[in-house]
Amino acid sequence: MSTPEFSEKIHLLDISSKLPGYKQCWSPNTLKTRLLLNAKGIPYTEQYVSYPDIAPLLKSYGVPPNESGYTFTLPAIYHPETLKDVVPGGKVMTESTAIAHHLDKLYPSTAVQAFPEPKDKSEALWKDSEHLLRAIVFPAEQGKGFRLLMPKIPLILDDRGSEYFIRTRAATHPEHLSPLKWGSENPEDDWRAIRASVFAYIKFHESTRSDAIASGYGQDGPFLWGNKVTMGDIYLASILVWFRSGGEEMLNRFLAIGEKDEPAARKSDGEQVWEKSPIRGVWEAFGREGWLEAVGEPREIPSGSA
Repeated sequence: MSTPEFSEKIHLLDISSKLPGYKQCWSPNTLKTRLLLNAKGIPYTEQYVSYPDIAPLLKSYGVPPNESGYTFTLPAIYHPETLKDVVPGGKVMTESTAIAHHLDKLYPSTAVQAFPEPKDKSEALWKDSEHLLRAIVFPAEQGKGFRLLMPKIPLILDDRGSEYFIRTRAATHPEHLSPLKWGSENPEDDWRAIRASVFAYIKFHESTRSDAIASGYGQDGPFLWGNKVTMGDIYLASILVWFRSGGEEMLNRFLAIGEKDEPAARKSDGEQVWEKSPIRGVWEAFGREGWLEAVGEPREIPSGSA
């Protein structure tokens, strides 16, 4: 089937960093949109925005503040042609799940859909997989991975972004502690703390994949629905890229959790062992497809009030 053509490409707003080339994109939130665009094969333009410039830019386009969490966040897409009667201001859409639904609606015939049929089941799958992945890395879900990841973020951001990130995150910390100091004194404690949540996700991934293949939602493959990519797979890959932003050694250590070749000193008695973790299988599949390295055409939109 043919794909729709628009007068302008979808424009992705992402968060600036000092990382080189395609690795500049590090945020698991913006990566959900970027990787979906890549997986769908949608041509797009892109713009990196420093942390202190996000709120002024979004507000200039009439984007309302978030009801919870930080007031203005990315990802966002700018595409007046399809957002005119969809969002406040008619030009910019935020929040990765809303963007995913919008992209599925615009491009219903691409091989990859964030929420493939049957949609009620793929949307339920997304909620389950999101919860389990957040339980690895986000404190709101009791995830401990943030203690490994958060201290790395100020080190990779542009200078203005780094100062802003440290100041605003310290302000919300119970002890007003800089995110540079959110890790444990011994990082091994933090690696041990995430193991149970990683194992819970791996087992969920395996059982979900087996059930999906048996039920006919997908055929044999590495994803949650076998050969069929879903939003949950995209989020897993996004989190893996976040680990990579802290260094290849962080990514490789995460990928090895639960595997036969993982160093014995890291394992605990009674843990299940896999020849290759399903998590690594998803990472390798995204790499083979070229979705991890694809980028948009550089472009900069002015302030909406300009």
